[in-house]
Order: sequence, then C-alpha cells, then structure tokens
Amino acid sequence: MSLWQILSKASPTVGALLIACAALAQSPSDVLGLQAEAQRKLGAHDVAGALADYEKLAQLVPNSAQYQDQIGFILAATGRVAEAMPHFQRATDLDRKFAQAWFHAGVALMMSQRPTEGIADLRKAVVLAPANADYHFRLGSAYVVTSQDTPAIAEFNQAATESPGNAAIWEALGLAYERQGKLAMARDAYRKALVLDPKNNTIRDNYGYTLVNTGDPVGGRREFERVLQSDPSNIRVQVNLGYSYIASGSYQAAIQHLSNVVRQHPENAAAHYDLGIAYKQSDDLVHAKAHLEQAVKLDSALPEAHYTLGLVYVDSGQADQAIVQFRAAVTQKPEDAPSWFELGTLLKDSDDADGAIDALRHALALDGSDAGAFNTLGLLLRRKGDLEGSKQAFAKAAALRDAEAKKKAKALAEGAARVSKESK
Repeated sequence: MSLWQILSKASPTVGALLIACAALAQSPSDVLGLQAEAQRKLGAHDVAGALADYEKLAQLVPNSAQYQDQIGFILAATGRVAEAMPHFQRATDLDRKFAQAWFHAGVALMMSQRPTEGIADLRKAVVLAPANADYHFRLGSAYVVTSQDTPAIAEFNQAATESPGNAAIWEALGLAYERQGKLAMARDAYRKALVLDPKNNTIRDNYGYTLVNTGDPVGGRREFERVLQSDPSNIRVQVNLGYSYIASGSYQAAIQHLSNVVRQHPENAAAHYDLGIAYKQSDDLVHAKAHLEQAVKLDSALPEAHYTLGLVYVDSGQADQAIVQFRAAVTQKPEDAPSWFELGTLLKDSDDADGAIDALRHALALDGSDAGAFNTLGLLLRRKGDLEGSKQAFAKAAALRDAEAKKKAKALAEGAARVSKESK
C-alpha cells in the first residue's frame, strides 16, 4: 500500500485561515484561492505543482501547522522522507495536539525503517484521536513489524471497535492471533473479515487453515475448494487442501491429491513436505523419505521437515542421518522440545554422553513434563559422576510418575463412582 493510500489528507479550516490571514494583513481570498488550487493539483496527481502551492501557502501563513503537515505529506508520499520530517516536526511544534501530523510522521518513519520513533509518534496520534480507527490500525501494524503481537492485538481490537465494518482490520487481527497460537480467536476474526470481504481469497484461505487447525478439517477443505473454484492455480491453497486431508486422517486422498500437486509443481517444498507426512502416516517410509528429503533440499529452512525426516530415518535404522536432521531442526527452531529430546536419545545411543546430556537439558528446560527424559538424564549424569545432578533428575522423574499415578487413580475412582451412581 502506498503512502498516498495510507495517509489521510486534511486542510486547514476556513476559520483558522481567516484568523491567521487577518493577523498578517493577508487577503483571506488569496490564501483560500491558492489552497483550492493546491488541492485541485493534488487531486490531479500534479505533485510538483501542489507542493509548490503549499510551500507558498506556508510562506503566507507561517504559523499554519496544517500547511507544514501537507508539505511533509507530499514529500513523504513521493519518497522524500528525510525532507518531509522537518515539516512534520514544525507542524507538531506549532500544534502539539495536531493528531494528523503525528500520524503522518509516524507512518513516514515506519516506511523509512525507523520503527521505534514511528511507534512513538503513532502513539501520540492515538492518544490525541482515540476514536480514529485508522490510527489504531496503523499503530497495530507498526507493532507487528517489530514483532510485538500483544500490543498489536490491543490496537487492532480497538480499531475494530471503532470501525467494525473494515475487513482489513479483522484480517490483521486474525493474523496476529494466529502468530500467537490463539487459533480459535484467529478463526473468529477471519470469519468476520470474510463476511465483509467474501471475494478475498487470502482471507478465505487463512480462515480455512484455522478451521483445520481447530478441529474442522472438512470445513477447512470446503473453504479451500471455494478458493480453487475461482483461482485453480493457487499453489498455496492446493497444498492446504492436501493438508486438510491429512488432518482428517484421509491419507490416501492426501497422497493422491498432493502427488498431482508435486507433478505440476516439483519445486514446491511445502507440497513435498505434506506428501511426505501423508506417506509416513501410511507407513510407507520409502516414499516418505524421498519426499521429505526433497523438501529439505528445496528449502533447508524447514525445521518441521528436518524433524519429521529425522523420525523417518530413526524408523529406517539410519541413526547417523537422523542426528543430522535433528541438529538442523534445533538449530533452526531452538524452542522445539521434541527435536531436542530425539537428538538427546540418539546421542545417548551413540555413546555421546556429553551431547546427550546437553540435548536432554534443553528438552526438559522447554518441557519438564517427561518423566522418561528426566530418568535418562539421571542415568547419564550418574555415569559421568555427577551424583547430585543425577539425584535431582531421578527425583523429578519420580515426582512426575507419582503425580501421573495419582491422576489416573483419581480418574478411575471418579469413573467407578459415576458407574455406581448410574446403576442405582
């Protein structure tokens, strides 16, 4: 989206101009006439002419924050951000409560890769004009750029409150929720966006994907098929359709569909990855391995593909190759506990005690609910002579097993009591 589309344009009020002109003994009609001509040129995309007129107006009415802002707007919108910023500064110096100037400055700063300053100015605009949906939306978008999804969500929600009929706001809210793993909330936001913009295939695809991931693969498949009716060559949606088959356990249907996709698009890593998953779930390790290997060859930055390929290598008795894949997975996604655990287990079996201890500690730091992992770590630490560390690991393993046993006993007791009650 261009700056022309993002930045709203406003002109000084006639009353303000009359007061300013009177103070300068300047003819109000001259200023208003020049302003009308500047607006006409701007509307006709005569940028140079409009800029020249607004610069004249700024000379005629030097205390006008609005004219300074308008000059800054034109300069920023034509890529001259460095020249624009002093005008925005002048505008906000002349009128500290001029929300539009703060907004324009904030957007221009974001576009010139100065996010911290941009967010600060956008915040000022929001404080000064709290009912302006676009200001909240742009501040939320700025937070997204800086990977701050929590404050972004707050701004998008406020924007949606002020402008509930804006599909772009609901779409942005859905994306932010999805990044946070709040899939049900993302699904609901996408649904609202889709009602407002039913022909938007990107929104429909995102909605379908969240349907699949919230337990409705059939509903997701319906949305993907609707997209493909109008956009049959959409490779992303073709792959997502295959994913919906996998999610519903229809592995042969997934294999049939995704095999056709990779024939038409052999360069698509995601299609090979999903096809590899479908084959693995069908216990066809030969084909699973082939497609997962192709996926990581085409795109080495796929930690999930490295992890799954590692599992296939384990099942195929290829431990050394599996270690390579799990190492790649944890390098790319160090917060992935299962990859660290698998790596630790394999390193233990290959007599790399130090490597195994390090990997298991990483796994347990991320997910401390695996009694078996604590027990394995305890054994390794005891072999290394770390008796205190071993004792602590075994104690945690015992505590987890005891808690699990109590949980099962409670569930059994509650089940027995329910049956006894129903039998009376």
